[in-house]
Amino acid sequence: MKVGALIPCRTGSRGIIGKNFRELCGKPLWGWTFDVARKSEIFDLIIVSSDKQFDRPIETTGCKVFYDFRRPAEFATDKASLDPLLVYYADKYPEIEMWCLLQPTSPLRTVGDIKAAYKKVLNPKYDSLVSVTKDTMMYWIEKAVSTGHIATYHIQKRPNRQNRKGFYREVGAIYFAKDYVIKKLGLRLGGTIGLYKMPKQRSYSINDELDWKIVTMLMERRHGRA
Repeated sequence: MKVGALIPCRTGSRGIIGKNFRELCGKPLWGWTFDVARKSEIFDLIIVSSDKQFDRPIETTGCKVFYDFRRPAEFATDKASLDPLLVYYADKYPEIEMWCLLQPTSPLRTVGDIKAAYKKVLNPKYDSLVSVTKDTMMYWIEKAVSTGHIATYHIQKRPNRQNRKGFYREVGAIYFAKDYVIKKLGLRLGGTIGLYKMPKQRSYSINDELDWKIVTMLMERRHGRA
């Protein structure tokens, strides 16, 4: 099975201007994701997709790497979903039978995470896979259609945190989808979806400056720089 990885690196960002290219612990943010993708040795093709040209690292693997600096404008706005971009590349590279979406904003994922997620989605019973982390928090959704707000738990039977077993939050670190899911549904997830469970310390996603500080601290500890 031929497997491709897509690393989306658009320039626009509201939370942190130019965050995908901002230096984190000695390398641009996108570089951490690129390195684990390359070192996993499971991809036949890695695409780094951007709407700007930037310096590229020296390749040290036999994997084919394509830097697409001409990402279509409709896929580069801060309102654009990554699903159409994935469809765009799936159509462009029909030989790829499974795609992995790796967002640069999750730099704490490891080579082991990618390999373990890949091993799980290879099971024929799964059509796609999403990374998750355990989350026992009780959330409220404002402006729900019928009531104006709604809780994600039964308010008449308020549970203790330790009793909310089996609750997981989606983490944007790893998505796998077999090509027929992407081409038929136009989505990164569909069919029978597998969950790849990640520990909280590797599940942080960078959306604002506080996230950046937390991830920097964790990255420095990992690499002995604290």
